[in-house]
Amino acid sequence: MAYYEIAQEVFKKESEELQKVAARLNNSFDELVNMVADVKGRIILIGTGKSELIAKKIAASLSSIGFPSFAIDAGTTFHGDLGRIAKDDLVFFVSNSGETQEVVQALFALQNNYPDDLLSIALTGNLESTLAKNTKMQFDVGVSEEVDVTKMAPTASTTAVLVFGDALLTALEEKVGFTRRQFAKYHPGGSIGKMLLQRVKHVMHTKVPYVNEDTPINEVIYTISDYGIGLTLVRELGTQKIIGIITDGDIRKKFLNISSVKKSSAKDYMTYGFVSIDQEERNREAWRLMARHGISNLIVTDSQKEVVGVVTIHEVL
Repeated sequence: MAYYEIAQEVFKKESEELQKVAARLNNSFDELVNMVADVKGRIILIGTGKSELIAKKIAASLSSIGFPSFAIDAGTTFHGDLGRIAKDDLVFFVSNSGETQEVVQALFALQNNYPDDLLSIALTGNLESTLAKNTKMQFDVGVSEEVDVTKMAPTASTTAVLVFGDALLTALEEKVGFTRRQFAKYHPGGSIGKMLLQRVKHVMHTKVPYVNEDTPINEVIYTISDYGIGLTLVRELGTQKIIGIITDGDIRKKFLNISSVKKSSAKDYMTYGFVSIDQEERNREAWRLMARHGISNLIVTDSQKEVVGVVTIHEVL
C-alpha cells in the first residue's frame, strides 16, 4: 500500500469516528453552552499527556473569543496548581479511559476543596468510568478504536476531543453574538486585527509621487521607481489638480501600443480619475474597495478630499 493511501485511510476512519461522536450530542450540549456562557470564573481544562496538549488548544481557542481559559497538567495539580482553581471556575477533566490516575485524583482533590461548588465536566470515552460517575456533567467523546497501526496511540480519540472543543467555541460565538470586530479585539497584533481595527491613515504612504500630463515617459518611470510604491499621480497641465494615475502595470500594458515611445508622456499611459478612500476608514474597507475594482492600490484623502497618501494591498493585509 502506498503511504498516501494510508493517509487517506486515516482521514476516512477519523471522519467516521467524528460522525459517531456528533450523533451522540444532544440537549446536554445546549446546557453546557449556557453553563460556560454564564460562568463567573475561568474555564479550566485538566488532562495529562496527549489529553493535556489538546486541552491547551481548546483553552487557547476559548480565550481568543473572550472566555478566560487555561489548561493544567493533572500531574502538577498536586504540586501547587490546585491553587490556580477557584470555586467560581468551571473545570473540564479530559481522559479517554476515565480512569487516568492523575486526572481522577485531581478531581477528588478539587471536590475536597469545593465540595458543593465545583462545576465539573468529564470529556471521556467511558461513561461508566470513575471520572464520569463523579462529575456533574459527562460527554461521551469515545471512539471505537484508534487509527494507528497498533490501535493504541491517541489519534481518533484526541481528534474527537479537539473537535468537541471547536464545536463548543462555535456554539459560544453564536450564543453571545460574537463578531469579527470582537475577534480582532483579542488579536490586535495579527493580520486580522490589522485589517479590522487599524485605519488607513495608520498604514498609508504619505510621500506621494506626482508628475504632470506632459512629463516625458522616462521621467515618469524614474519617478515611480524612486518612490517604490508602483505608481504616480498625474496633475493637470498648468494646475495642481490631480486628474489621474499611472501604475507600473499601466506602462507595461500600453508600452507596445505607443507609436513613438521616446516622444510619449504621462497622458499616453495614465488612467483618468482614480479610486480613493478617506484616511479614517479601516483597512477592511480599503481591502473591499480594491477587491471590488480589481486594483491593488488606493489614493487616500482627508475630510476636505485632499490627497494625503497612497495605500497598497500589502499595507492593509
